[in-house]
Amino acid sequence: MKKHNKYAVLGLKALQRAAEKVAENARKNKHKIPVWRNGRIEYEIPGISTEQPSLADSEKGSGASR
Repeated sequence: MKKHNKYAVLGLKALQRAAEKVAENARKNKHKIPVWRNGRIEYEIPGISTEQPSLADSEKGSGASR
């Protein structure tokens, strides 16, 4: 049995890219975006993302071997 459907993974990655673009645009223009926190919606300007892609993701995209 497959762990993940490839289309579900592609959709998730597309949503993550879109969310990053929205957050970047909000930071640049100082817009607040809604965030669900503590059982209610709070509006805040997103912080800088420090998340880095995993090693497996970077190896797939680069095409270079070590």
